[in-house]
Amino acid sequence: MKLNNYKYLFGLQSEFSINSLFLICSYVLSIFPILSFGIRSILIAVWGFLGILCLIRSYSYPIITDKTDKSIIVFLSTSFIFLIFSLWYTENISDGVKRLIQMFPIVLIPLIFYLNKQIFTKQRIDWIANLFCLSVIIFVLYQVLCLGFNFDILTNDLSLIEIKRNNLHHLNNISQDQIQQIKIRRLRSFITKLVDSHPIYQGLWMSFVIYFNFHKLKFNSNSATQKIFRVFIILLMFFWMVLISSRMPLIATFIAGIITIIIFKHYNFKMVILLGCISLGCFCLLFVTLKPMQTRFEEILDNIFVFPTKGNDIYNYNSTNVRAGIYYCSGIVAKDNWLFGLGIGDVQENLSKCYDQKIGAKIYQWQDYNSHNQYLFFLISSGIVTLFSFCCFLFYCFRKVIILGNASLFYALTVICIVMLTENIISRSDGVLFFGLYTSLILLSIKNKTEI
Repeated sequence: MKLNNYKYLFGLQSEFSINSLFLICSYVLSIFPILSFGIRSILIAVWGFLGILCLIRSYSYPIITDKTDKSIIVFLSTSFIFLIFSLWYTENISDGVKRLIQMFPIVLIPLIFYLNKQIFTKQRIDWIANLFCLSVIIFVLYQVLCLGFNFDILTNDLSLIEIKRNNLHHLNNISQDQIQQIKIRRLRSFITKLVDSHPIYQGLWMSFVIYFNFHKLKFNSNSATQKIFRVFIILLMFFWMVLISSRMPLIATFIAGIITIIIFKHYNFKMVILLGCISLGCFCLLFVTLKPMQTRFEEILDNIFVFPTKGNDIYNYNSTNVRAGIYYCSGIVAKDNWLFGLGIGDVQENLSKCYDQKIGAKIYQWQDYNSHNQYLFFLISSGIVTLFSFCCFLFYCFRKVIILGNASLFYALTVICIVMLTENIISRSDGVLFFGLYTSLILLSIKNKTEI
């Protein structure tokens, strides 16, 4: 295929221009899951500069006439401005500035995309969504391949180091549940070190890929080969989410899927009931047949109101009781500082102090644990007004995708809102870029572009 044919395929102009270069950078930005953190930072800077150049060269500054778009931009920007204002009364200004710089793409990316919206046709928006999904598929396949060459991670017995690290005395006295928990930690640690990406964020990306392919499978006329391929991708995403124990994204996938089907009436009521029963049946089958999944859910039931053990006796820590301690301290800090917050630079310090004084478990000294709830983060950082502004932003996002009838974007937004109950998704590069890119897709969607 000739170069001009490739340009036509990607919706590029036949001659080189700033617009074409900006569009290419936009495509590269959409494959951020397979890019290193250093490349991401450089790319965002270059992409933002090119976006500003495109805006200047167009000699026309777009006026935001759509009230919903205006509200989305205003409330998102206001939330970030309030966080900046909290530097005025925070003590750890350097940490606050560092966090604001890390979070800045949630405002920068949607603004640059929207101000250059005349560049993004439906074809180009489709390519952004397709390239993101392709990058996630490559990302998962790479991990599956690496795990295949290191399968002993799942099969090997516990090492002496693992036994000592978990304060266990002898292998014969260790229950199977404890062994499964340690093996799950081993696998998640291997995956995190391999790709430097937490399973929660991978699950968030995979959830989008699942619905994207499901939607194409149902509403697009595909050949038998394409249908088989899309079914394979959906099953692969589900398999990997279960294996790496990405629980909240997995739960959010089912909940958001059912809500989306009901609201957008893709099926009649009987079909919804049938799909719900099939989903429940699949869940029960996985629960019974996959020991790691069973262990994780039993862990939740047994430890939801339990904190990690104090002192040297640390063997009983797990993700559930660690989170119980996190939410306990987050609730205390939020209750004492709900009006104006602590200031974005002092949030982590006060949470760590609470972990030490109120709980005392050593695991909280091994690393910094944030609030693990995006809504609590805004409340603790700069108060109730900031939280209200962020919730208004989400409300207008929902309003727009429902008015447009865009099921894919509604589904993704629902998943994000659910996962934010257990994660600070805009506190890491993986979450910030996904959140910024997704908000951009909402702003770029108009009535003749109802599906991405």
